[in-house]
Amino acid sequence: MRLREPTAADLRPELLGTAFRSPILLASGTAGFGLELLRMDHLDGVGGLVSKATTLKPREGNPPPRIAETRFGLLNAIGLANPGVDSVLSDILPRLSGLPCPLLVNVAGSTEQEYGLVVERLEESDLPLGYEINVSCPNVAEGGMLFGADPAAVERISRRVADRTRKPFSVKLTPNEGSIVESAAAAEEGGADAVTVCNTFLGMSIDWREAKPQLSNLTGGYTSPTLLPLVVARVYSVSGSVQIPVIASGGVGRAEDVLELLSAGARLVEVGTLLLRSPDDVCRLTKEMEGLLE
Repeated sequence: MRLREPTAADLRPELLGTAFRSPILLASGTAGFGLELLRMDHLDGVGGLVSKATTLKPREGNPPPRIAETRFGLLNAIGLANPGVDSVLSDILPRLSGLPCPLLVNVAGSTEQEYGLVVERLEESDLPLGYEINVSCPNVAEGGMLFGADPAAVERISRRVADRTRKPFSVKLTPNEGSIVESAAAAEEGGADAVTVCNTFLGMSIDWREAKPQLSNLTGGYTSPTLLPLVVARVYSVSGSVQIPVIASGGVGRAEDVLELLSAGARLVEVGTLLLRSPDDVCRLTKEMEGLLE
């Protein structure tokens, strides 16, 4: 695959059956379900929003501390805390009717069957444009291995989802185990409309004075602008191996980073940790990208 020079058309991408007003998506887990940002009017310039994870049953998540700031980035081990799909359907999605951008609901599961069951329930709502299927969850039935580390499991989950929805969905892949290229190909074979590259990188931080981990879960997902070269490499490799669109996720700290990921082959780019410091930064990034291309 050859690198490509982004153009103004890339700032208004058309994929997943819709026209996005910006290539920037808010990454899962960084904007909740969008209710707070909607009330604060901080969704200008946002191309789309990926909700926090939704599971079949409610999950309290990991005990605190579950977020730790490091010298160069952030560690989190939230544990997929969410109210469960029934509550999302009855209490949350009806309040998002005024959302000014498309919504993708992030779906997680403890077993392969749960992915299909959650999507089947979410089909009762007309609001979501589609789904982001998080296969970076531990596979409880198989001793804790990540679903995304096993291309065969990725393909089976993708088929389960494709059988239960006519809406588009992306499969969010892990960079931590297995081959992300093979898993991307498996998602495509299973019927996925896109792949998200990638979930957080496994990290750990220790208070050496007390020999104590900074997170109650010991390890967590690491997010940081320093990860950009790692994400760019994976986006480039995956986009050259599949025919479906690639959504980049991770490492974005400025407008140039978004354009670099588009040049590597991404069609949409998720932004997350950056928003925790400044929720209206997406509008700034979009304007800066327009200026850089001009």
